[in-house]
Amino acid sequence: MDEQLDFDEPGPLCPACGIEMTEDGVDTADGLESCHRCPRCKLVIVVPGLWSS
Repeated sequence: MDEQLDFDEPGPLCPACGIEMTEDGVDTADGLESCHRCPRCKLVIVVPGLWSS
């Protein structure tokens, strides 16, 4: 896999509490997917297809 995540870019704001979300990975029924995770309220927004094979 040649995909590189740029963790220096600011993440989106959490729709629940308004602080910056961080990029992460989450294991779903379809395999590993990229996501944005809120460090405060733990909300996860999955970004499907980024790590697909």
